[in-house]
Amino acid sequence: MEIFTLENVCAGYEGRPVLDGVTLRIVEGEFVAIIGPNGSGKSTLVKVLAGAIKPVSGMIKFRERPLGNYGWGDLARSFSVVHQFGPDPLPFTVREFVSMGRFPHRGFFPAMDPGRKREDRHREAVERAMALAGVEDLALRKITELSGGERQLCAIACALAQNSRIILLDEPIASLDIRHSMTIMDVLYDLNCSGSTVIAVLHDINIAACYCRRMLGLKSGRLFIDDSTEGAVAYDRIEALYDTLCVTGKDPVTSKPHVYPVPGFVKKRFGSSGGISGGGASTEA
Repeated sequence: MEIFTLENVCAGYEGRPVLDGVTLRIVEGEFVAIIGPNGSGKSTLVKVLAGAIKPVSGMIKFRERPLGNYGWGDLARSFSVVHQFGPDPLPFTVREFVSMGRFPHRGFFPAMDPGRKREDRHREAVERAMALAGVEDLALRKITELSGGERQLCAIACALAQNSRIILLDEPIASLDIRHSMTIMDVLYDLNCSGSTVIAVLHDINIAACYCRRMLGLKSGRLFIDDSTEGAVAYDRIEALYDTLCVTGKDPVTSKPHVYPVPGFVKKRFGSSGGISGGGASTEA
């Protein structure tokens, strides 16, 4: 079944276009990586899928119905979204933080529906989400005491408490060390193997290639690549997507495609600025 369907979608911010005529389909059970240069529209695409930004034109459907026909609560119960963790969280315990993921299921006045079975379900969902994300041992710790990687795992646990069947993630491993990056990707991979649909913005092409089965490559707001991982991670396609010379081969452990950028090429071609200045690139990913 198609989870998301986009037809010629254009979207942006306050009159500034970002996505330009994006058409794609994502079906149930996929693990999709969204890759591309900074400013290409990756985060905007996630926001459009999540219903946080309305397209200027085009059509977006969720489960074959127009996304705009769903209320906020319907969408929040249907899928979860993980954004990059903010720098100044409030000092909740991990369990309290993860419990916030149950808000769409509890409503504004949970005390008006105090049934024990209902509360047991919420509690079980929180404990299961912490176990899936591997943060159950941190349950009583304050979010403010945790490392960046631990906080990101807690953010994923919160999303899983909300909905674990469809999850959208915007750079879930940005600025994390190897261990925490791989831990998070392992969690997402296991979820996908159990039937969940996972859509993630990823900057590390090699990590994306190890875990994801399909890649969407955005460039200047357009869908530049939509292919299997093996088809997408070819030297000519990655070079054209990033305007950077590279060599591709196979990962020695997984045999998945691997990208090796060529040192010095960007400076030789674009100068010390790397082609950033004057290129009109935004800071939006």
